[in-house]
Amino acid sequence: MSTHETPPNAPTATQPPQKDNRKDKKGGRGGGGGGGGGKPRHEDPKTSRQVTVSKAMSFILRHAAEKEGLKMDAQGYASVGDLLAWRKLKSLKVTFPEIVDAVASSDKKRFGLLYLPPSTSTATSTAEPTSTTTAEKAGDTTSPQTTTNDTTETATATALAAATTDQDPTHYLIRATQGHSIKTVEAAGLLERLTPTTSNLPSTVVHGTFHGAWPLILESGGLRCMGRNQVHFATGPERELVLARSQLPLQQQQEEGPVGGQGQVISGMRRDAQVLIYIDLVKALQLGCPFWRSENGVILSEGIEGMVPLEVVDAVVERRLGTIWERGAVVQQWPAEWSQRRNPKGKGQGKKSDGR
Repeated sequence: MSTHETPPNAPTATQPPQKDNRKDKKGGRGGGGGGGGGKPRHEDPKTSRQVTVSKAMSFILRHAAEKEGLKMDAQGYASVGDLLAWRKLKSLKVTFPEIVDAVASSDKKRFGLLYLPPSTSTATSTAEPTSTTTAEKAGDTTSPQTTTNDTTETATATALAAATTDQDPTHYLIRATQGHSIKTVEAAGLLERLTPTTSNLPSTVVHGTFHGAWPLILESGGLRCMGRNQVHFATGPERELVLARSQLPLQQQQEEGPVGGQGQVISGMRRDAQVLIYIDLVKALQLGCPFWRSENGVILSEGIEGMVPLEVVDAVVERRLGTIWERGAVVQQWPAEWSQRRNPKGKGQGKKSDGR
């Protein structure tokens, strides 16, 4: 499919705003820093260390456990004792309380923690990963396929409470709640499977991406996992909210924030996402495209043969122009110069960006 194909009855192209005060080269997050004044911001050393520790934990638990020799089961759990012995955290002299703090303070609930009483945790850090579920290790016979997000959130809360009195790291297991590229981590043991009859299906499922990626997504026919096990989706913001905000003056958009308002945390999407791809979840599930929900509320899908097809996309919204594509038809022409924009740091470049 060409990025320039337009149905004969497509509306006349709408010109983009003449001036974009945001700088693509700097400060992509948040669509404008606000405040101004030219004064440098000094980061709190404590906050800086918390971020360093959290990023290191995310890296190994999502992507590098096998390479770094950290034993992990099919549900993504690893011993906190083993994690603290990992060379990176060891070099940083990370402590057990810092691990607990990373779990408790994560605004996006990036980590899940499980408390195993001493009688059940002895062999955890030395045993090779097996098909035995972590719930069974903890004395819970609930299968991973029927475990709900409430159950896993309760397990984390229980572990955090236990950590106030029991600070032996070998009594705890930890995992990243989503975002894995490790192939041995099984979705069924980590995530809640969604079906058309799931009682609390999210009303909004949206993937956030960037100007340079949308033409590639359109050309390829859908969203690809691009190295991760699944494509990530958020459950907001609602399309109506984004469309209403697109009508505001650019300065006001910047002041309020590009997606969900200043300070709002959206799990599953970067706040600086420029293009929002809305999914018809029920249609996708009926077509056999699998979708899952993580314990921190992120929606994920490995797609059909590695792709979430455009067939299940309801609409695509550029946060300033409004709706640009809807149910297979171009609504507004895509400004050619936007296709050449590089994605923000951490989102890949070129064709690797089309499914992130």
